[in-house]
Amino acid sequence: MCESSIQYKWKNISKVLLAIFFLAFGCMIYLLFRSKSINIYQWCSVLGLSNLVEHARDIVREWKVPDFIRFSLPDGLYCAAYILLIDTIWYNDRSLLKYCILSIVPVITICSELLQYSDLVRGTFDIVDLLCYMIPPTFYIGILYIKPLCINFKIKNL
Repeated sequence: MCESSIQYKWKNISKVLLAIFFLAFGCMIYLLFRSKSINIYQWCSVLGLSNLVEHARDIVREWKVPDFIRFSLPDGLYCAAYILLIDTIWYNDRSLLKYCILSIVPVITICSELLQYSDLVRGTFDIVDLLCYMIPPTFYIGILYIKPLCINFKIKNL
């Protein structure tokens, strides 16, 4: 049974919108709760958004945000956004190339965190970072394999 063009477009649009939300939310966390030494502040300055960012930071200055949200969640959100966008670009493609490209960011981030643990890469190993990097590809793989199983189960039980 073929997917209608409206369903096809809606699935892709919704994935892109979700990816944009993930990116925006991750950037918002960085802008509001992280040190100003991060490059995103320079980008805001170039775009003329420094005053707006400072005003927003003043509003949330007293908020007690857990370290998990400040330091780990944005990276997981960026990883999820990447997976969604790559999956949208290669929608319905089951080629090895798609999965190789799709896995670039998750593999690099996970390996980087593991290499930090063994002091082969500069940085501080954090198990929460590792989990945030692992959750998006795990969900993606789960959806890839669980969805066809559910469809097959429905067909067999008709």
